[in-house]
Amino acid sequence: MIQMLTGKNLAQAISVAAELGIADLLTDAPTAVEELAAATSTHPPSLYRLLRALASNGVFGESEGRRFALTPLARPLRSDAPDSIRSLARLLAHP
Repeated sequence: MIQMLTGKNLAQAISVAAELGIADLLTDAPTAVEELAAATSTHPPSLYRLLRALASNGVFGESEGRRFALTPLARPLRSDAPDSIRSLARLLAHP
């Protein structure tokens, strides 16, 4: 029931990550949230909360040092993925 109630929030979080290009930034290696925030001109604590929420749902992986990594689930959010859904995720963020 909780998943059903919060589904819209998860969809919005995925859309924000797509808009920021997080999956593209994680293509090469796990990256610290501070580096991701600098690359996306976002507030590090707020970005950390967003990425933690997504990591708790398997979208990204989190390791020590507040580092985040791409997971198989997040690969289609990359702009260069053959099965990319980044544009769709971005579109859904703007109803």
